Amino acid sequence: MERLTNKDLLALLEFIRESYSICDLDTFAQRVISKLSKIVPSEIISYNEVNPRRRRVRFLAYPENAYSPAENKIFEQHVDEHRLIMHYQEKREPKAVKISDFISQRQFHRLGLYNEFFRQLSVEHQIAFILPAPPPLVIGIAVNRAHRDFSECDRLFLNLLSPHLIQAYRNAEAVTQMQGQLALVQHTLEKLDQGVIVLTRDGRVTLANAQAIQWLTDYFGSRSVLGNSLPENLQRWLSHQEALLDAKDDLPPPQKPLVVEREAKRLVVRHLCEPAQCVLLFDEQQTALSPQAFELLGLSQREAEVLLWVAQGKTNIELGIILGLSPRTVQKHLERIFQKLGVENRTAAAAMAHEIASGFTRN
Repeated sequence: MERLTNKDLLALLEFIRESYSICDLDTFAQRVISKLSKIVPSEIISYNEVNPRRRRVRFLAYPENAYSPAENKIFEQHVDEHRLIMHYQEKREPKAVKISDFISQRQFHRLGLYNEFFRQLSVEHQIAFILPAPPPLVIGIAVNRAHRDFSECDRLFLNLLSPHLIQAYRNAEAVTQMQGQLALVQHTLEKLDQGVIVLTRDGRVTLANAQAIQWLTDYFGSRSVLGNSLPENLQRWLSHQEALLDAKDDLPPPQKPLVVEREAKRLVVRHLCEPAQCVLLFDEQQTALSPQAFELLGLSQREAEVLLWVAQGKTNIELGIILGLSPRTVQKHLERIFQKLGVENRTAAAAMAHEIASGFTRN
């Protein structure tokens, strides 16, 4: 079994701490690919957002000029030959895998993907892992080498980093969403539908918007940020998160958000840290299936109601009774729902409904 040396552990700890720094998605991607080569030596590292169905790929590469948009177009033409993308599209397991896990070097050299793309970049070996993404999108970080294949020690490094990078990616998603809202309302924090609290590293509150204060009242029973400090139980959680990141002799567990349940809602609190300050992001989410979420997919109000009940396992007869519709009308609604969602049957439609719901409630 592969084991980490003390030097390896220190390098991983430094990488993890930097990953949790406050940043948006673009900065997160650039930071990860630029620093990952210190952990797993390689010639090219890329962040890729791949839609196999549409043959579309958005990428960032390190070094920056490793390959061009024109070469990326060639990659798009052969994306269905990439065994790692196909594997992750099917399995969606956040474990690092290599091209050599699936095909031999000789088989790899026979592919158009190799001859038209990888060969031009002098890439002979690749290992990759994925980040959260709604199907069919595959978001992955690929590490490439020209000579020796990746070892099991390299795989271990990436598998240890993966859960931390997944959580850091979700933090960056939250930051990006907040930045977009800030741009729309032009620096009016009080109009955000997210809560924000900024603290010094010793726990003193320097900024708290009205939404954050309201949620502190609703979920923690605190009427305000009393004495420029947080409610006691929230402060305990924050102190624990910072202590984990300050560990010197072991890898900390992934930094998961604090989730506080309340009736059909939950409050998600994310902790972002810098050397001089910390930021808490508050986001309230619905925890029950809602037809309003399905209307965002282009469904009519009635179609959204039908999908809601389909997701709860109701038959056409039961649907007709609940909604006061004839079986024929129910079936017509279902056919339109299948067409709009791009699915073939009610099982697939129900699965997509739950996937959408999990997107609104995931941590």
